[in-house]
Order: sequence, then structure tokens, then C-alpha cells
Amino acid sequence: MVAVALAILAAAAFDSTVEKHRGDSVQSLLREESPDVFLAKATLQQYLSRIVRRDWDGVKRLTHPKARLSPWAVPNDELKTFEFKDARSAGPGAVVIEIAEDVYHRDSQDMSTGDPAVYLLFKSRGSWLVGDRKPEARLRNVSNDSVRTGYPGWVDSQGLAQARRADRLSAKHR
Repeated sequence: MVAVALAILAAAAFDSTVEKHRGDSVQSLLREESPDVFLAKATLQQYLSRIVRRDWDGVKRLTHPKARLSPWAVPNDELKTFEFKDARSAGPGAVVIEIAEDVYHRDSQDMSTGDPAVYLLFKSRGSWLVGDRKPEARLRNVSNDSVRTGYPGWVDSQGLAQARRADRLSAKHR
């Protein structure tokens, strides 16, 4: 991944027509997200894709055992598409992800687009699992402290040990 980023930077340096905003996008490519954030986003991608397909067994397998989620409990609302906006670690074994959702409302035959929602994912049973959805929330409004205090025990001991080990390893390689 680093080699790809360096190749992109080298190509941009030789291209004299590269605009300033393109340089900014190259910089964003160089910002790597942590493995935990990457894996949690992949899990949420699968989870939301299964909701779109209405594969409720698949959704259940990706749902945390302590969660009281009823995905799309309003029977007349259907998730159609979604877009990842931002994500961050909320402490060992916890990740928060902001999504923009496009939802079809059958009753009104209307489509709302870009509805914000924040999903909380927790490391449990060796995997990332979806724990909660906060509709109409933004990532900046969900503090790490609120996740730690609001969901005690949601990261099992195995997940906590893995997260702390990964944190120590990444700190050594910086």
C-alpha cells in the first residue's frame, strides 16, 4: 500500500498540470486507517448490503449478541443505498462509523437521501459486530466516552486483548 501511495506521489510530482486539490486527494490516500477501522467498515458494508437485500439471517449473524437492533423496524421504510462518510476508533475494540443513507418511504412513496446515521461496532467473538445505530447522528456528536460508558462489556475479553495487542504493535512501528 505504501508503494502504491509513493507511486501516486511520484506521478503527481512529474505532472506539472496537477491542480492543488488533486494534491490534497493524494494526501488523503496516504492517511491510512487502522486495521480495526478498516475491518469494522468492511463488516458494516456487509451488514448494510444484507439489509438492502433483505437478508435478515445474514444481518443477524453480523449483529452483536447484546444489541437490540431491529434493522429497519419501520416496515414501510427501505434502505436503498448508503455511503460511508467518516469513521474512527472509539477505544479498544470499538469503532464508530458515520453513514449517509438513502431511504425509500413506501407510505409517502418518497425517497429521502443522505440521511445521517452513526453505527457502533464492537469486537466480539473474534469478529466485528454491529451493536447500535444512531439515526440522525453525526460522528462528531458521538464521543468515545459515551461509547465506553454506554456499552460496558460489549467488547469481550478476547476482543479487548486483541485490540490492545494491535495498539501496542502499531505504536512500536511508528
